[in-house]
Amino acid sequence: MNTDKIRKVFPAYFSNFKLPEAAVEQEISVYRACPTRKIEKASFLNTYEENGFHVPVGLTADNPQVYCLSTAFRLKDVKRFVTINSAYQPPLLLAKGHTTKVDGLSCKTSDWKPTKNSHVDWWLYTDAMPWLAFEETTYELENEQNNIPKTD
Repeated sequence: MNTDKIRKVFPAYFSNFKLPEAAVEQEISVYRACPTRKIEKASFLNTYEENGFHVPVGLTADNPQVYCLSTAFRLKDVKRFVTINSAYQPPLLLAKGHTTKVDGLSCKTSDWKPTKNSHVDWWLYTDAMPWLAFEETTYELENEQNNIPKTD
């Protein structure tokens, strides 16, 4: 499929909620912890799809975050998923990339609700292919490249 031809249409279940006004087509550099440990479609599902098309316990159907792909713009906010001492064993694969205009609308969560982390919400269009904008990396390599002092 040619990414230039993606229809800018959201899945039908997007009628359950209202997108934040801050959500726009933009590029934000982000990290993604890939649950399948591969850069592929199954690692880039929104929370609703990851949960078998059900609203996760503790959330409501009108919460926009139920339907977004979760990413983070700061490395420290994905650390718990991707380091050797992670609760996930083996640790999840760390991918580095960016939100894309062609794949959907995105914004920093802090642009529409109070939060202290670097979470980025990304609402994907139907047939979007966000994984194409990502590459595999490691926490250690990103620490080195960003001159982040080791804390472990």
